[in-house]
Amino acid sequence: MAEPPPAPADELRRALVELVAFLESRRIPYMIVGAMAVAVWGRPRATADIDVTLGIDREDLESLAEHAESSGFLLDRQWLEWNPSLRGHQIRLTRGGLTIDAMRPRDAHEGAAFARRREIPVEGRTLWFVAPDDLILMKLKAGRPRDFEDAVTVLVAQRSSLDEAYLADWAARLGISGELTYLLGAAGPGPA
Repeated sequence: MAEPPPAPADELRRALVELVAFLESRRIPYMIVGAMAVAVWGRPRATADIDVTLGIDREDLESLAEHAESSGFLLDRQWLEWNPSLRGHQIRLTRGGLTIDAMRPRDAHEGAAFARRREIPVEGRTLWFVAPDDLILMKLKAGRPRDFEDAVTVLVAQRSSLDEAYLADWAARLGISGELTYLLGAAGPGPA
């Protein structure tokens, strides 16, 4: 299946602000991850979706899906049917043709990343984004070529502010130490 074409940046920003307003109205802790976080911490790239990790449990995710529909988002039930292993962990919403993947933390690292998330001003609001160190780890876990490229751009842009001991510790726990070592080499030397 071909990837959808990238959405115009203003459409994505508007959908992001609407999503955050909805989450905040329900008092749901969130952090923006994926390509939108890469745009904040690394180099922007075209994307057709919004990815957000939510600090909620399985029941709250199911409730969120119901409430999202009454707030103008559509639940992609066909996607859920085609991805049964993600039930209770992730939902896919759409709004105005844009895709929003909302997921619960998949492992201890993603749960811990909530404590390190950062507030960034966007469109006159303050939004919560995953910290750059945690974004790099998420991208290395995903392991696709695009994710590696994203991790390199974040590393290059944020190298002086990254906690490399934190990265090494979590990489060891997640079984991706080799990937982190390779990434650090691919990005070139750090600041002198």
